Amino acid sequence: MSPDLTEQLAIRLMEGNDQLSANRAKTWVELMASDIESSYAKAGYGMMDEEQVSQLVLRWIDAYGNRLDEFVASNPRIRELLGEDGTLH
Repeated sequence: MSPDLTEQLAIRLMEGNDQLSANRAKTWVELMASDIESSYAKAGYGMMDEEQVSQLVLRWIDAYGNRLDEFVASNPRIRELLGEDGTLH
């Protein structure tokens, strides 16, 4: 996903969740996009285009963006990926 689109989606995420820093929101967008792309590819569909990925990330942001902290608390894999500095490890 392009850096500009990642930035736009991160801003949208921060609008719905004031607990996130810009860096953490960007990391969340990258995680969501990566999860969508890998799931789609594992299902045998090949690669999604950027527009498809961004639309799904946007849906997830609208549905779950204000509750991401709950997801982290219940998901050790995500907690491990998100370090204290907000970057992927």
